[in-house]
Amino acid sequence: MRKIGLLTSGGDAPGMNATINGIVEEARKYEIEVRGYLEGFDGLIDNQFLKLTPRKVKPHVSSGGTFIGSARSQRFLQADIQRQVVQRLYEENIYGLIIIGGDGSFRGALKLSELGLLTIGIPATIDNDVKETEICLGFNTAIRNVVETVDIIMQSAASHRHLYAIEVMGRKSGDIARRSGRALDAEGIIAEIGDFDVKEVEQAIKNSQAIGKRYQLFVIAEGAMSAEAFQKIMEEETNFSFHALRLGHIQRGGNPVAEDRILGMDFGALAVKELLQGVTGKALAVKDNKIFTYSLKKDE
Repeated sequence: MRKIGLLTSGGDAPGMNATINGIVEEARKYEIEVRGYLEGFDGLIDNQFLKLTPRKVKPHVSSGGTFIGSARSQRFLQADIQRQVVQRLYEENIYGLIIIGGDGSFRGALKLSELGLLTIGIPATIDNDVKETEICLGFNTAIRNVVETVDIIMQSAASHRHLYAIEVMGRKSGDIARRSGRALDAEGIIAEIGDFDVKEVEQAIKNSQAIGKRYQLFVIAEGAMSAEAFQKIMEEETNFSFHALRLGHIQRGGNPVAEDRILGMDFGALAVKELLQGVTGKALAVKDNKIFTYSLKKDE
């Protein structure tokens, strides 16, 4: 029986478990054993894994996070460890490896591919910051989490005519701020540092209050500025008082929405097919609602 491996790496993203299910389901068609390496690349290094079967995977399909664990591994950055991993996988007859994560995880996938191991990457990051794909696994669920949470907060804000600066995740991409801010009908969205202008914010508040809205909301991407920094500047330069709030990891949690479950299962099934065709050093991506592959080498 052929064997393939998979791991989830970097920040967790809702839909990772659905992706694992898609991989296991597709692999069963070809009687392929699937090993799930625990805690990301650290489990790959230490050879800690679960043999993934439907019995082990199915209970987790609708759950957020990743039941096999995830981490960022400093050890895997060492070239000698990468070579040792590939040699061991060869000896254990591992045909290829599927790596579910973001750009950092994909750099690890490319290193393994260059050492001769078949690798396929699946984009999973709530920040939606993998440039080659229009949508990453977990992004839609993160938007749901932000919108539902802020809706609750704004019910209280309206009672007291409060102004809020709410910081959302997105160190390299302001997509969460843009999408959730629009859905929340925010007075302002600061997805990039260039979006912030004191006078524009001040005027937006006045316009909102003039039509009778009882709260004002500004959604800020963490990569642009912090909610506290926004609050400090606005309170120093205007007469308005703000509540600053950082949503944090609530954005990562919760059961994945239908779109992330379906996308995850589709990603997983296609990743297995690509490996079986000998494809390596590539990742999956979405454009115009279609999944395609692209090279992890930036010059290709």
